[in-house]
Amino acid sequence: MVHSRFSSVPFQWPAIHFAIAALMAAPLSFAGQRPAAANDYESCARDLVTAGIEAAIAANACGTALRPVDVSTCVTGVVDVADVSALSALSACSRDRRPRELATCVTNIHTALAVTNSSEVLNNCRLSILPERYSSCVVGLSDGAGLELVESLNQCISAGYRPVGLAPTLIPAQ
Repeated sequence: MVHSRFSSVPFQWPAIHFAIAALMAAPLSFAGQRPAAANDYESCARDLVTAGIEAAIAANACGTALRPVDVSTCVTGVVDVADVSALSALSACSRDRRPRELATCVTNIHTALAVTNSSEVLNNCRLSILPERYSSCVVGLSDGAGLELVESLNQCISAGYRPVGLAPTLIPAQ
């Protein structure tokens, strides 16, 4: 029977210790996002109160937000460019899953086009699944096809054209 000079048993223990040490040393976070810190809530509340929102409403909005700074950044971004109240912006930003993209959407449309109804732009950006792409669609259709703002808002928010009857189907025609 041939025995190796190097046994695998002594090398297993250091590997386990290194693995445990690496796991304990690495900060655990979800999808690369850092958890909100106490100063994030303070910053959020301060920004919302500065934007004109009552302290109790600001505290509730920041306290329930997963990423409070994103919500306050969204509200201040929307209020800076759109003709909407801070409470309307807060309502939209706190209900959106991508508040920073929502603010970018509203900003892109307002800077590129003449907007007469900021509330409609804010609502459509909030309803969009991908707000930044939505704003590109609105601006592109308005500039490229010469559509009015309302038309381009409606075209880009629609679910899309679904062709029917192109391929044979197993469902009998009636």
